[in-house]
Amino acid sequence: MRKILFFYLFLFASLFADAQDIKKSEFNLPPGCVLKQKNEIYDLSYKLEGKSSTNKFTESDLQVLKDIPLSEIENYKEIDPEYYNYYMKGMLFFDSLSLRVRQTYTLTELWYIYVFDQNLKNKLLTIK
Repeated sequence: MRKILFFYLFLFASLFADAQDIKKSEFNLPPGCVLKQKNEIYDLSYKLEGKSSTNKFTESDLQVLKDIPLSEIENYKEIDPEYYNYYMKGMLFFDSLSLRVRQTYTLTELWYIYVFDQNLKNKLLTIK
């Protein structure tokens, strides 16, 4: 079941934020990613308390990685090792999260947090 969710992978589709306003170091961007325009960065911490978001957004608003079939992931090991390593570190992060966290957030949301919300990412590691 989880392997189906792993179809989400690299290659950012036009991303958020103006590089002048937001420093790349605030995010955990994949290698070579360039931020193009300023958009709202969503706070997904509300889900930990079982609350509803005060912001309106869809799952597609949170999608930062393109869908690549799981069968093609290993190809990136040779094509672009930096992206492959970034992806694998993300997957290790997701696997280290508690069952509660993995049941609270979708894989798309976890990738979004992994990239854009370092404080929440670190908090999720402490939840049992």
